[in-house]
Amino acid sequence: MHFTGLEKKMTGVLIPVFSLRSSDSVGTGEFLDLLEFGTWCKSAGLQVIQLLPVNDTGDDPSPYSALSAFALHPLFIRIQELPEFKTLTSSAGPAKKLKALQKEHQDELRLQYRDVLYGKLEILRDLFSRNAEAILEDKGYLSWVKANPWVEEYAVFRSLKQLNDGHGWPAWKNNQHLSAKEIKALWKAAELPVHFYGWIQYRLEQQFIQVAEGLRGMGILLKGDIPILMNEDSVDVWAHRDIFQFHLRAGAPPDGFSPEGQNWGFPVYNWEELEKTNYDWWRKRLLQADKFYQAYRIDHVLGFFRIWTIPYKNTSGILGYFQPSSFIHRADLYRKGFDDGRIKWLSEPHIPGHDLRARFGIHADEIIRLVFSQLGTEDLFLFRDDLEGEREIHSLNLNWDDKKTLLAWYRDRTFLPVEEHEFAPTWNFRDCTRFQQLSDHERAGIEELVREKGHENEGLLAAQGRKLLGFMLDTVGMLTCAEDLGAIPQGVPPVLQDLGVLSLKIPRWSRKWDEPGQPYIPVQEYPFLSVCAPSVHDTSTLRDWWEHEEGKEGFWHVLGFQDHCPGDYHPDIARRVLEQVQTAGSGLCIYQLQDFFALVPELRAADSKDERVNVPGTVGETNWSYRIPLTIDALAKQKKLVEMMKELSALRN
Repeated sequence: MHFTGLEKKMTGVLIPVFSLRSSDSVGTGEFLDLLEFGTWCKSAGLQVIQLLPVNDTGDDPSPYSALSAFALHPLFIRIQELPEFKTLTSSAGPAKKLKALQKEHQDELRLQYRDVLYGKLEILRDLFSRNAEAILEDKGYLSWVKANPWVEEYAVFRSLKQLNDGHGWPAWKNNQHLSAKEIKALWKAAELPVHFYGWIQYRLEQQFIQVAEGLRGMGILLKGDIPILMNEDSVDVWAHRDIFQFHLRAGAPPDGFSPEGQNWGFPVYNWEELEKTNYDWWRKRLLQADKFYQAYRIDHVLGFFRIWTIPYKNTSGILGYFQPSSFIHRADLYRKGFDDGRIKWLSEPHIPGHDLRARFGIHADEIIRLVFSQLGTEDLFLFRDDLEGEREIHSLNLNWDDKKTLLAWYRDRTFLPVEEHEFAPTWNFRDCTRFQQLSDHERAGIEELVREKGHENEGLLAAQGRKLLGFMLDTVGMLTCAEDLGAIPQGVPPVLQDLGVLSLKIPRWSRKWDEPGQPYIPVQEYPFLSVCAPSVHDTSTLRDWWEHEEGKEGFWHVLGFQDHCPGDYHPDIARRVLEQVQTAGSGLCIYQLQDFFALVPELRAADSKDERVNVPGTVGETNWSYRIPLTIDALAKQKKLVEMMKELSALRN
């Protein structure tokens, strides 16, 4: 949906759809709950509702692990509003099942994701089977499918996944590699339940468009979230292998929190191939989102500038490199005095036989047989050329200490071969044992090459970001907001500013990191083209941060308070903090709803940690399961909260 421009400061709320609770919803928030929630937001002076991704994620509750870049999540459908349901009597099977499912989960404190999803799908299958003939003759449905060709791929993929007991497509015995023509044939063959999945998407889109139009009529801006990367087990990777570099995975380089880096498991885009089609797949993805949103957040916007790329055979993030990059060429190393033997010595681990025998003792020969090959007649060993990297080492029938030793040796490199005759310096190349054995002159030569390529890469990433974000801005008229957290290369902020893309400011992390004491940046100094978000789905709430983490004292004082920083984030303190955050220079201030709940004693959770949506890097039942503690109509009766929020919102008018 076209957005005319950010002309005034606005206040909004971040809420996952699954977190909503209404008297009509069944075990989870549903799209149609957003209309009632939008009415409440308007009464409280809020002008923006921001959602997490709402795509189908199958068995995975994480909104960032989608099975499709286009398909909506069946979890969010309101079954009782479907035309096929309204023809039923209250005694019919689907009606009775829906009532029982709603009763079972209406008082659950947290989302019971799979129970609710499977329960709703069972009811939907029953509804579809009762109405299949009419659905297949419905001209509205058939014309919608024709206008949305992604539905055929998605429905075939979901049907095959169902046939394979929910396993990811790489584990299927058949149909792993199908052409577009073969996928079309499966859609037409009617041997798979493709129209069941197509019909669900048809009805989901109708309900979500109803919501989008209703919110727009209220003057509420609906903001979506588009993750940059796609799950390996997605219809998009399965059906469009050409636009992904499937042999590579995305992640993050090592840092103080992750010394081995991160491997997210998502395939990397083949931007060159996408450019040949004028980014057709990405444009269609944006246009799909444009049906619903007036603004959107680009998750991990740095990935459009450069992305940390890891060969599939490796499981950690440590043996990765940025793309695009100006790599070190073999000819560059020749000029610095390194011959081919020396280059191989720096780019492949060379393990002396005495180190192997000292570490593994009587088992050394067995270890050599498993993973090594001897270098000529020397008592020197290399990892086998056909070794499947860290994945194979992890799979060996060895104890963990032995695996850790092999992994440490395998990662001990100065250079990573990237293309023929091209190398990337490893993230920790200075720690490589063989780099440390070089002469001062040789080390200086490598350092000089790394610096030269680093300067070239600044230009490359800026050009890449400008080109990729440029086609996105040309495709849709939505307000574009970036998630640009972490170590930001110098070339990124100017590009975002030039293109009018809003940056993200999380106050607790917005500091002058290069100054002594790393002082907070006053919120009033945030640029207008930014989103100020005191907390987001991947962080603790403001109250939880205040009560359990470091940094509140400096933040309290940079907000302008001269008195002693209180340790307890009680309602009066919450109000004082939010009043000052509302003076931020940012065009948008977006709060988690839980940050507003801190204003009212009866809405605050007994333990602030229970209000957290997700803890990154962990897997647990509490992730992606937060639900608000009361229904939306009960929330509307919280007059004290509504009045305080209206007063806070007025501070930005």
